[in-house]
Amino acid sequence: MTTRRDFVKLAGVSALASIPLLQTQVAAKPFANVKRSFNIGIAGYTFLAYNNNIDKIIEVMNAIEVKNISLKNFQLPYESNKQQTDEVIGKFKAAGIVVYGLGVIYLKTEKEVDNAFSYAQLAGVKIIIAAPAYGVLSYVEKKAKEYNIKVAIHNHGPEDKLFPDIDKIFEKIQAMDPRMGICLDIGHSFRCGNDPAAMLLKYKDRIFDMHIKDVDSPVEKGNTVINGHGKMNFISFIKALDESGYSGTCSLEYEQKGDPGLGLAESVGHFRGMLTCAS
Repeated sequence: MTTRRDFVKLAGVSALASIPLLQTQVAAKPFANVKRSFNIGIAGYTFLAYNNNIDKIIEVMNAIEVKNISLKNFQLPYESNKQQTDEVIGKFKAAGIVVYGLGVIYLKTEKEVDNAFSYAQLAGVKIIIAAPAYGVLSYVEKKAKEYNIKVAIHNHGPEDKLFPDIDKIFEKIQAMDPRMGICLDIGHSFRCGNDPAAMLLKYKDRIFDMHIKDVDSPVEKGNTVINGHGKMNFISFIKALDESGYSGTCSLEYEQKGDPGLGLAESVGHFRGMLTCAS
């Protein structure tokens, strides 16, 4: 019988072996390429410990064979000019990595909204992952139409008084332009006591982006852990991904204070293994 650990090894060990600090003496098989309608990516917050070390981020992403990323402002500062933006985006492009989005960007004023859309346009991305205040939602919608850039509003769990889970996001955007959508963070949804698979299926038509993580308990104080070490039902969630026809990016987000390399490699390996299990 093939176990979850076997799938993690199948998917992740070759990646671990190619990260200098994580050398192993194992002979690993390449992971199985399972065709899905969505991409696998990394949420930029994962690389908080690397700050703006783009070369290190690329090294790790190439090692784990993930080719999509959304960037945070510590990787691409909001005030970046065209030359600085082109340099950062160009490094990823040269490495075969697509910068598909920016965020999470917090938006409280119209000026911040203006800056966010100019920032996204300069970077050449077509989606902003955002956390807007209620008062600027209509202005965000106006700018989404003007720039033809999608906005994926991120849920941040029980502590978030505006958008704890994606049902609250949908309430605010359901009558808005179809470029106004949702970034489903399954860990925060789980901490709200909800089933991320059910939330995905219910609001699938407005979900543009996802942050994928595991959590040790479905309660407010639940902690993010390496995928497979928590209580998330990944098989159920992946079946919902297939049923929904989701075609955006599933960006893994591993939140911890130190070097994320090892935990991220295991999380990516686990997710790929679960994709195989759910086939």
